Amino acid sequence: MLRELAQGVYVETGYEGGNVGLVVRERAALLIDTPMLPPEARRWQLALLQMGVTDLYGIVNTDYHPEHFLGNALFMPIRTFGHELSEKPLARYETSTLDQVAVAHRDRDPALAAEIMRIPVAPPEVQVEDRLTLYIGGPPIQVLHLDGHTPASLGVYLPEERVLFAGDNVTNHEHPALFQANSLAWLATLERIQAMNIEVIVPGDSEPCGKEAIEPLYGYIAEMRRRTQELFDRGASRRECVDKVGMLDWFPVPERRSAEIKRRRRASVERVYTEIRVASRKR
Repeated sequence: MLRELAQGVYVETGYEGGNVGLVVRERAALLIDTPMLPPEARRWQLALLQMGVTDLYGIVNTDYHPEHFLGNALFMPIRTFGHELSEKPLARYETSTLDQVAVAHRDRDPALAAEIMRIPVAPPEVQVEDRLTLYIGGPPIQVLHLDGHTPASLGVYLPEERVLFAGDNVTNHEHPALFQANSLAWLATLERIQAMNIEVIVPGDSEPCGKEAIEPLYGYIAEMRRRTQELFDRGASRRECVDKVGMLDWFPVPERRSAEIKRRRRASVERVYTEIRVASRKR
């Protein structure tokens, strides 16, 4: 569903894996992430044409995961923005990531799976380190490094409209994915977002929200760290931590996503356990 958040600022929800954003300015428009599946990327292209959006300045990818990035190929040639640490993970796409996405569709739609395997992957043309301000007519657009969900996560902040496209650093009362996270950096990023002048936050997936989504998410990550640290200090193994940390009752788990959320929680606990174990070795 396409929603206008402020004048010239839009979010489209409902795509598999994530939201996409659009900021229309006087001279051109900026895309934020692209749909993962080619048919959905074509649908987004058609929606843009129907809105009269034809002059695209570029695409900002909030991280290098396929649900934010794969659709770029259908918009080429176009300027792309990503964090500088995204280049190495993207180099593994052709050998592993594309196959992982394709296999999920191979049984029910072999043609789609084959198309996914042919998607060309390229690193971002403009690599952001800390922040970048874009002036494409009208109010400025800030691209910010928001470490946490991944080391290469970016946010797109519109100070005048008080809108932040936060990527997967913010979830709207849903279980976050920490499998490639720096959990301490993520907590610091949430504190940073809490202090920003923001009215609307667009998560990487699910419906837009306000700052009310930050506190329960912060509590989830902090509590997972606390429980894992306590078990680790008592000598628990990684597997024991996965079994005993819990957390599934923190946010609702829709029945249709039960298996997915359980896998996500397991990977998150394993990641936090690894962080704590590495930190203990450095002390």
